[in-house]
Amino acid sequence: MERIQPILHSPRYQDWLRQMDELEAGRIYCRHGLPHLLDVARIAALLAAERHAPYPRDMIYAAALLHDLGRLAQYTTGAPHAQAGVPMAQELLHETAFTAQEQEEILRAVSRHRTGDAPDSLAQIIFEADHASRMCFACKAADTCYWPEERRNTTVLF
Repeated sequence: MERIQPILHSPRYQDWLRQMDELEAGRIYCRHGLPHLLDVARIAALLAAERHAPYPRDMIYAAALLHDLGRLAQYTTGAPHAQAGVPMAQELLHETAFTAQEQEEILRAVSRHRTGDAPDSLAQIIFEADHASRMCFACKAADTCYWPEERRNTTVLF
């Protein structure tokens, strides 16, 4: 897990997480700070292990830790967060020891975490983990949530 340390300890990453926390401070719906990112990482690691997916755990964690950074742009400019997060993630990945091919796969996961991708791709695993991390079944704001019933997570999957 050494390769994710530059992400976690990056002053830019820490600042972006702080900004996210500030922007979501009054939010009654799901938040996108470090607790959510780590939930997605842990669930994605379990999914990948269950499927014998060929991704090292630190690569899975990197994708999960970076997947929602674009929320900052979404909140401030209305840009789609999956696309807006790619250059932010790319900036941080340049500070890591991930290979160019691994970085490309991580960036693909960031850009496709809202739509999914090929079965058992890193993007698909992050997509499923992101959904599974939501506790819609216990949400106090479920009555006013814009997510349709069929999209809500109504059980504990992992």
